[in-house]
Amino acid sequence: MDLMTPTLRGLLVRIAFAVCCGLTSAVCAAADEEVTLNFVGADIESAIKAIGQVTKRNFVIDPRVKGTINIVSGKPVSRELAYQVLVSALRLQGFAVVEGRAVTKVLPDADARMQGGPLVTKGAQSGDQIMTQVFHIRYESAVQMVGVLKPLVGANQSISANAVSNTLVVTDAADNLQRLERIIASIDVPHGDDPQIIPLKYASAVEVAGNLNRLFAPVGGNYGAAAGALVAMADPRGNRVMLRADNPGLLARATTLIAGMDKPESGLGNIRVVYLKHADAPRLAQMLRAILGSETGTASGASAQQPGAATVAPLSAANAQPVSAGFTGAAPPLSGNSTQQNTAALVPGSMIQADVGSNALIITAPETVFNNLQNVIAMLDRRRAQVHIEALIVELTAERAAEFGIQWQDLSGINGGGPNAIGGTNFGGVGTNIVSTAINIGTAGRGLNFGIVDGQINIPGIGTITNLGLLARFLETEANANILSTPSIMTLDNEEAKIVIGQNLPFVTGSYSTTGSTASVTPFQTYERRDVGLTLKVRPQITEGGVVRVQIYQEASTVQPGTASSAAGPTTNKRSLESSVLVDDGNIIVLGGLIEDSFGNNEEKVPLLGDVPVLRNLFRYENRNRKKTNLMVFLRPRIIRDVVGYQEITEDRYQHLLVGQKKQAQQTQPAWGDHSVPMLKESLSGPLSPLLSPPLPPSSSAQPSLPQVLEEPLP
Repeated sequence: MDLMTPTLRGLLVRIAFAVCCGLTSAVCAAADEEVTLNFVGADIESAIKAIGQVTKRNFVIDPRVKGTINIVSGKPVSRELAYQVLVSALRLQGFAVVEGRAVTKVLPDADARMQGGPLVTKGAQSGDQIMTQVFHIRYESAVQMVGVLKPLVGANQSISANAVSNTLVVTDAADNLQRLERIIASIDVPHGDDPQIIPLKYASAVEVAGNLNRLFAPVGGNYGAAAGALVAMADPRGNRVMLRADNPGLLARATTLIAGMDKPESGLGNIRVVYLKHADAPRLAQMLRAILGSETGTASGASAQQPGAATVAPLSAANAQPVSAGFTGAAPPLSGNSTQQNTAALVPGSMIQADVGSNALIITAPETVFNNLQNVIAMLDRRRAQVHIEALIVELTAERAAEFGIQWQDLSGINGGGPNAIGGTNFGGVGTNIVSTAINIGTAGRGLNFGIVDGQINIPGIGTITNLGLLARFLETEANANILSTPSIMTLDNEEAKIVIGQNLPFVTGSYSTTGSTASVTPFQTYERRDVGLTLKVRPQITEGGVVRVQIYQEASTVQPGTASSAAGPTTNKRSLESSVLVDDGNIIVLGGLIEDSFGNNEEKVPLLGDVPVLRNLFRYENRNRKKTNLMVFLRPRIIRDVVGYQEITEDRYQHLLVGQKKQAQQTQPAWGDHSVPMLKESLSGPLSPLLSPPLPPSSSAQPSLPQVLEEPLP
């Protein structure tokens, strides 16, 4: 090194100044902007200040950064390299350097990851300064790679994974980030275990996928818990199998097995038997034949068949030979363009037959057709929900009537000689008018009857009658009715159900008799029996949102009192309702009803005299009637999807019966002999055979005290 250069001369002056200040380190700069570092036992803060002057950097030093540092360079180094040597020396002392826009921070290594350091990209920088980098993982799982890379990250630095974007966020020294980048590039590579699609020619993709899943199922059947598990999925549309496994060896073994299974069938050929769990086989067979028949475009020419019955195609116009086919009645193609037939539809020789006894479908069809059918069957053969419908029919009737009238007559001159006059008033029918009462006093109507009698008189042609001169009648009636019916019924979704509670009465529909003297025919009548009482008919349909669409018919009919033994047949009062409504599951809706308020006033009077104030009451008869009727029908459907739902309803209804039976048992009369009552069991749990429990003890004193709930009226 030339000691006579001006640059060296200036550097020596600065070193001499540093030595005079008590420093034990030195920085020597060469003419080509290179420096020689010589810090032996130097204070860290002083070394940072010296490097800052050389590199023109602004440093912010944490107060906790204390100690000495040793840096010795055998030859001159560049200014940037001198900065990197300082950063490396600080890392060895447990301190980190975080670069910012204006300043460079020096702080303990444990706090470096919390600082706003630079975010770098792939291989952007090197050195020991703390930086953050985001790694995008393509093939592996970022969450799983955290466990692999965590030991390679500094103890005071961080690594985290974002499962959504499959990325890693690492904060560490720039050199270590470059090392992690190379390691990730070596790990994150395709391993040949990507999903594979294997087309099949003879075998069914659904059956092959099911066999593979059962064959390679891990212990316990939990595919997610076992590493290297094989998953096979079927694509019925294209008759293909999709394979996925973490172990390439499993994929190779599965591919070999598929090749062995994908061979022409033997034995039954294309005949398959599909056992149904919930669906009805005849109905489903008819539906499948209709679906596939519409795909061929010739379903309109098929003959109607019974559900589940096989079909035979009509004669072909070309060769006049019968062709065995399914519901479609497809015939051999007659032209070259007709050979392009839909492979997903029934072809000649295909068949869909239902076995009612075993509730199974017998299907003969090519593999592509069978795969489509099996997919449709799996979606339709599901447990159907049920609907429990409770109806509340309330009828409140109040009727009030009043009668008031005064009648009089004078028959004293009926037996006298010569011309005589008789007269009087006569209102109402038999039992209410004065004439019928005078003939037979026992026909007087209900209520208070007041009259004036003057012996008896003899009327020619009639006989002896009571000489009733005055008859006053007073009557007031009041009738109230409270009818409450709570029928309930349970049925399958979209299935009609009906419940009838009442009588089956005969109604005359016709009669026959002869009047001639030569024929001897016994007269007879024809009858038709009809249900009279409460009828509830429903058809519920469950929508996807849990709303129930109910088609309902409700009828409440009664026999008119006094007409049950009529020769023309009984007269019935009928109130019916038919509607379709939408109700949310478990909610109550009012379907409709009748609110009626009727008033009638029947008045009979003598002209002119019946209008005179005060005196008019002697010449008139009044009958007033008021009737109020309230009839309402309420409905509550409840969707039952599993066993828990109908078990709760069954147990609730059973407990109501049990409570009522215990109440009746309390009212027995021991003095009447055997009064033991057969009792139901306390619960429906267990076998149904011994539904009846032992009878209660004959002595009422020996009976246990019943809970308070039994004192409440039954619903």
